[in-house]
Amino acid sequence: MLGKWVGRSRTSDPLSADTIAALQPYAELAPGDLDMVRRLARKVEVDAGLLHDPLPSDGAVFLQRGALQIATHSGHVLLLRADQPQARFPVPPREKLVSLYAAEPSEFLVVPRPPGAPASTSDEQSPPPNLTAQEDANLAELRSHFREQRCELPSLPDLAIKIGKAIDEPNNANEDIARLIQLDPSLTARLISVVNSAAFGSVNKITSISQATARLGRAKVRSLVYSFLLKGIFKINSPVLKGRMEALWQHSVYVAALAYVLGRETPGIDAEQALLAGLIHDIGTVAVIGGLNRFPLLTQRAEVLDYIIGQLRIEIGLRTLNQWRLAREFEDVVRDAGQWQRIGFAIPENPDVVILARLHALIGNSNQVGLPRIDAVPAFCKLAHGELSPRQSLSILEEADTDVRELRSLITSG
Repeated sequence: MLGKWVGRSRTSDPLSADTIAALQPYAELAPGDLDMVRRLARKVEVDAGLLHDPLPSDGAVFLQRGALQIATHSGHVLLLRADQPQARFPVPPREKLVSLYAAEPSEFLVVPRPPGAPASTSDEQSPPPNLTAQEDANLAELRSHFREQRCELPSLPDLAIKIGKAIDEPNNANEDIARLIQLDPSLTARLISVVNSAAFGSVNKITSISQATARLGRAKVRSLVYSFLLKGIFKINSPVLKGRMEALWQHSVYVAALAYVLGRETPGIDAEQALLAGLIHDIGTVAVIGGLNRFPLLTQRAEVLDYIIGQLRIEIGLRTLNQWRLAREFEDVVRDAGQWQRIGFAIPENPDVVILARLHALIGNSNQVGLPRIDAVPAFCKLAHGELSPRQSLSILEEADTDVRELRSLITSG
């Protein structure tokens, strides 16, 4: 059965400004802009059934009445109802989904995108310091080195590349993949340990990599393998930068463990992929710190170092993901993990999980000022069935503290 577009609602059914302001991307619009958007918005009705035609592309689309079954590429089917908090976010475009099914006759609101919406930038970029002429020249040279590929980007370990290729080859049996993983006894032990851990809710103990692959599936095994093999790229010889890199590693591991726990509680999220997303969300900073090893002048003042990392880390992080062939899965994580007010869509995504994990990881850190309230972050109302409260959010992580510590230990060992 195909859901058919019925068409616009009657013009005699005007929208109120409050209806538009209740939608997440439009809550802060000035009254004049809000009225303009209100006048240009329209309603579209659909019959029950599979939505074969694409959603309107001339604006953001919101579910106003009815219910949608949303099938995601992670294999989950999520139900979105118009009365849920998540309905204040746009319905994802079809390219992000497997299918959309109207569970009953439904109505959508098509709203022009907010006028003058700013380009995507991090909420955490450092203010520009006063650079000396020599620092400015060094920064220009550093940019040139990255642009001309004279600064090496972080590389995936060879074993991770081999295992990833083996997993992507459909003709390979689980035993073939297991043989590759078993080339590294430490990796084998950690993978079996984590699959048998309380964090994974294991009941029947597994004793081999083949069993682990059969239980978890290949995609989850790859996420875990990459997570366990990435420690080596967070290394640098510079005494000045070593402490910065070690702090980044410890923070990334903590975010990864928190992201796994939050992802485990959230339908539509692959928890193992969320673990890897948390670990590599700031991979661009790893690359920039590596490049700065050649420019010691730029590392002598903390405010200069912070500014340079803020300026380059997203661009260089995206290049690193392209080199790793992981851009499709994690590009939005690297680009958006620093945006507390990221809107996203009406379904939870990896950036939402990482944003909330980062916020939890930074709570109590004396060096962090101006952090938003947890419940003021848009990602907050999309995780854990959309039923989080600040107390419940902390409670989930407190109850999973043993799991978080175990995951951190497994990632950092070896």
